[in-house]
Amino acid sequence: MGCLPLERTANFLRGRSCIEKYNEISKAFNVKLQNLVHKLNMELQGIRVVFSNPYDILLDMIQHPSKYGFESAATACCASGTVELSYICNQFNPLTCFDANKYVFWDSFHPTEKTNRIIADYVFKNFLAQFL
Repeated sequence: MGCLPLERTANFLRGRSCIEKYNEISKAFNVKLQNLVHKLNMELQGIRVVFSNPYDILLDMIQHPSKYGFESAATACCASGTVELSYICNQFNPLTCFDANKYVFWDSFHPTEKTNRIIADYVFKNFLAQFL
């Protein structure tokens, strides 16, 4: 959460870097969620709950965008450097990029279609394939 373009924009006094405090909170939440999933699997016989953890792959994309074929993770496709969300990012906005596949984020908060596809493929192959 601390590496969203929205948060980086708000962190302009520190060079638009990620806000590590927010990332640590997200990681701590995921540990608690993983523990809850384990507990549920122990208590609820006959069902299987899976913790897929898409956070790690998204953070890896943000930290190593070129590894996934991206050019930018710090800014979004719809990027004037302020806070843009959804409907402002269209063909009428001259600052909207021409190729969203080069960006991890579509706007200040939402991943691009390519990012979502990579996350979904990762989750399916690493966590959900066990149900096939």
